[in-house]
Amino acid sequence: LEGRLCDAFGLQEAIIVASSNDPERLKHSLGSAGASYLERSLSQGDILGTAWGTTIYAVARQLQPRRLLPNLTVVQLIGGLSTIEGANSLDVAKVIADKYGASYLGLFAPAVVDSRSIRDTLLSDHNIRRVFGIAQRATKALIGIGTPNLSSSLANTGFASPAALQDVAAKRGVGELVGRFFDIHGQPVESELDHRTISLPLDDVREIPCVIAVAGGPSKVQAILGAIRGKYVDVLITDEDTAYSLLHLGAEIEPPPNLKEKQGS
Repeated sequence: LEGRLCDAFGLQEAIIVASSNDPERLKHSLGSAGASYLERSLSQGDILGTAWGTTIYAVARQLQPRRLLPNLTVVQLIGGLSTIEGANSLDVAKVIADKYGASYLGLFAPAVVDSRSIRDTLLSDHNIRRVFGIAQRATKALIGIGTPNLSSSLANTGFASPAALQDVAAKRGVGELVGRFFDIHGQPVESELDHRTISLPLDDVREIPCVIAVAGGPSKVQAILGAIRGKYVDVLITDEDTAYSLLHLGAEIEPPPNLKEKQGS
């Protein structure tokens, strides 16, 4: 099944865990698999970009490094949230850096601000520009994949209002990574929220050599398909039922011809 996912979507690697009807149990399993992958793949000199979300936090908490990597740099790809522990990008990056004895570069700005002008002012700060400059040089990234549903983490953490999420959904947005939305084919979905977000743009995420996405469950299938169709993901860690659903939905919904040419080039 892992091989079929790689063949179907051009992934570098796929790792599949057992499915579960218990969301917390599934999150723990995905976190354990994500931690194991990081433990065997991180190397001296890597720059690891990190995102947010409770599944990604589960990865960070379950890390059991066999050695310190003081020359590893962990950098946030998205600003922080004033919210519960475990969804915050600050928590994820700091936990991973502490476990490896690595350097930590925090993006000390909110993930979303009140206006485009505030975002532009913050992005002009030399400290924030420096962090983004290092994030653009990331060799690996650890991300979760969200959905613009009113019951999703994006709504529960206060990142987006119900009206903002409804706007994204109305524009056929199905998924989110590092605070940026995209459709089922992986094409960016611009919204008013997009102009208030402080995070690495999707084009820059795509340029990272190894983006590791950890996500699963029936509510994430369309979002994961969009993320891998958009070539934002190189390594996918998911569950068995989601893997089968991805293969089925991917065969059912073909990319538009012009997009198929672009992705194949």
